[in-house]
Amino acid sequence: MGYLFLLLALLSGSVKGYCGKRTSGCVREYKDAMFTNFIRMIFCVVISLALICVQGDAGLLKADIKVILITMLSGVTTSVFVVAWLISVRKGAYMMLDVFLMMGVIVPLLLSSAMFGETIHMNQWIGLAILFVAVLIMGSYNNSIKEKMSIGSVILLIICGAANGLTDFSQKLFTHIIDGGNAAVFNFYTYVFSAIVLLVVFGAIKIKDRSGANSEIDVMRKVGIYVLIMSICLFVNSYFKTKAAAILPSAKLYPLNQGASLILSSFMSMIFFKEKLTVKCIIGIILSFIGLLVINLL
Repeated sequence: MGYLFLLLALLSGSVKGYCGKRTSGCVREYKDAMFTNFIRMIFCVVISLALICVQGDAGLLKADIKVILITMLSGVTTSVFVVAWLISVRKGAYMMLDVFLMMGVIVPLLLSSAMFGETIHMNQWIGLAILFVAVLIMGSYNNSIKEKMSIGSVILLIICGAANGLTDFSQKLFTHIIDGGNAAVFNFYTYVFSAIVLLVVFGAIKIKDRSGANSEIDVMRKVGIYVLIMSICLFVNSYFKTKAAAILPSAKLYPLNQGASLILSSFMSMIFFKEKLTVKCIIGIILSFIGLLVINLL
């Protein structure tokens, strides 16, 4: 069942990525992007709450301090990732993001090993190394990157990778510490905390914006349906990854998730956006397949 949950998470993540690419040309201003991400979190809160009500136990929302602390970690790191990612995009460092996200996989692996005694076998380290090389080939040395990244850009990408890794680890932490923990409850509080942080950041940006324009409202009118679909996919992705975290070891779950996402993203760009697969991209995809096989089959 763990692999089925991961597959559902990956498919929903791919749809989310498709919608994100469709809306990228409409959301140009930093404050507009921050606002749309805040709205996404609000939608996810509503979806989580609806699922909890459908399950017929609203009493699940009476969380203890452990649930609050774990989901606060998840929510804050989720919003930190969003903020750092948006800034890195503006600085032109987006093409390197996958490299640092793959590096960030090490965070839940090491923490799960240290705290829960999960074993990381040699073949899994080798597979992870192959995936890292694949990402480097596909992204870091892409010809579209014409300028060297600044130290600031590298720091932002490190923050992205670390924040994403800690968000992943919070799922594992929740499933280990909270006996019989409900994934919908985890997501509800995660997105509540994330929405609060993003609202504060958006408010700060809005105060500094002297134009007085409400462009974020116009943007939402244009991309609202895509934001809603992305919110549903974001919730589904996180929900099933949380359930997978209760079954699969971190050394399989997180490299699999990142590697397979990379492959799906490449094929999605080729099929729906008519982007040509370069030789480097094809080599990267082949290496990704090999890395995933090494992690899971040897």
